[in-house]
Amino acid sequence: MSDYLPPNLITAILCRLPVESLLRFRCVSKQWCSLISSPHLISTHLSHSGYPLLLLRHLSTRTKNQEHYSVYLDSLKTENFAPVKELNFPFKTRSGNQFRVVGFCNGLFCLSDDLFGYTYTIVLWNPAIRKSVTLPKPRVHFGPYGPYMFCLGFGFDRKNCDFKVVRIAYLQNKYGAYSVLPPEVEVYSLSSGLWRTVDSKDVRCKIIEYFYSSVYLNGAIHWICCVKNDDGEFTSSLLVFDLTDEKFSEMCLPRELVHVSPLDLSVSLCEGQISMFWYEKGRDNGESCDFCAVWVMNQYGEVESWTKKFVVVLEGGLSHAIGFRGNGEFLVEKFVGDLMSYDPERKEFKDLGIHGGKDSFFLSQYAESLVLLDGSSGAVSDPSVASDAEETDSGLSEGGLLQEWYCSALYAKVSLCD
Repeated sequence: MSDYLPPNLITAILCRLPVESLLRFRCVSKQWCSLISSPHLISTHLSHSGYPLLLLRHLSTRTKNQEHYSVYLDSLKTENFAPVKELNFPFKTRSGNQFRVVGFCNGLFCLSDDLFGYTYTIVLWNPAIRKSVTLPKPRVHFGPYGPYMFCLGFGFDRKNCDFKVVRIAYLQNKYGAYSVLPPEVEVYSLSSGLWRTVDSKDVRCKIIEYFYSSVYLNGAIHWICCVKNDDGEFTSSLLVFDLTDEKFSEMCLPRELVHVSPLDLSVSLCEGQISMFWYEKGRDNGESCDFCAVWVMNQYGEVESWTKKFVVVLEGGLSHAIGFRGNGEFLVEKFVGDLMSYDPERKEFKDLGIHGGKDSFFLSQYAESLVLLDGSSGAVSDPSVASDAEETDSGLSEGGLLQEWYCSALYAKVSLCD
């Protein structure tokens, strides 16, 4: 049939088909296999999405801490919350806990095994085609630099059609505080498969490692950052990294949140807009939060457009806010680990019947893609244990590294930015 259709029409049809169908259609002919695996079709396929889908990750404490990645239909009229697909998750962490989901973008997950210990396992994973890339070890690591704290960001460089991972590392000063500025910043590019050091001289703020959250929007990554003044008062804002020009800038928070501790803030997306969650009680003390206030930036980059949408008060306390569904409902994690849905208009809660480990929930819009199908940057099929090959730095045992890590996290919670 392809002999009777113009090549452009064939491409237009293929780029609108599900990934599962395209994988089968590679067997039609060598020509189709080459076309479907080509960078052009992979890129074009990214711009055509089907039904609105939502991805929810949680750690099931009832199945030996297994990570579950479930896909849900997310239309405005969808009332029930039943998965339409379960993704096969093939990785394991060294700690036996969960991966940090750094982000999801254009069909790719960025996962990091950094919640416990100095490991350097960062994985880009495409579940639709069951391929992944494990990133090489970055330049800044424990061996030559000693203790440090770091955060990650993940997104898509639209101008260069390239996925990038950003790693910001704060080194330890002579007093034991992770306050050396500017931080060491490296960027991994999927097209090259390498880390590069980038200029960070304009970064004069700090991101609280372990507790950080990040958002990719408008070709840039956003983290909550802060400066601690001489009088001990916080000045919080958003640190922004443009993935095309690879430069940093800052974005203001609502005036009511500027002097809130970064431990009581998280950043997310609400219908394609930057949103901030403010927890009334600090999560640093391990207690539940009394309420969560939700703010949304209606005009990107305009500080005056910040609007307080609503406040969530949950009897028994909540652990943290997770994000929005397409029907406007707001998902939160109850303090005991139950997933709850909140209707801001009716001010009603609904138990979704999903129980997860503490802070293990991750929510994002979901779309399949063919990224990594062309074998770029060392993609491997059917990844297994991602972190088994990790090496221990500087002769320290794994137990020693874990102890060092726990001390680092505790120090961050107590001193923050001192």
